[in-house]
Amino acid sequence: MSYIVTPFEVSSQSLAEPVKVRFVHLFAAIATRHSDTIDCVFLVDGKHATVSISCPALTQLREKEQKYLTDQQLAEIAAFHLRRTLEHGYDATQAELFIDNAQLRALGKELGYI
Repeated sequence: MSYIVTPFEVSSQSLAEPVKVRFVHLFAAIATRHSDTIDCVFLVDGKHATVSISCPALTQLREKEQKYLTDQQLAEIAAFHLRRTLEHGYDATQAELFIDNAQLRALGKELGYI
């Protein structure tokens, strides 16, 4: 499946220069890493960065509120989270970024998906 997340650049006072970010792939990490997440992989200036979205958070959203997020929306939420992380000066290529229940709801609401 193909998802469209437009490549973007991010600047921050703590970054020497703007970094280029490109979406690579979205996949269920349950099978590949046994992590119970949906992983969105990006390239940040050519280095891998992973944003993991909690599957239990998605299940809770679906079961309690009947809110269903598409893979496209999840990729966009992950990109939004990655952009913010980079803007605040954190090196997203050093550790996996994790989106928990509260963050998923906040990001989803901000993007108008929830």
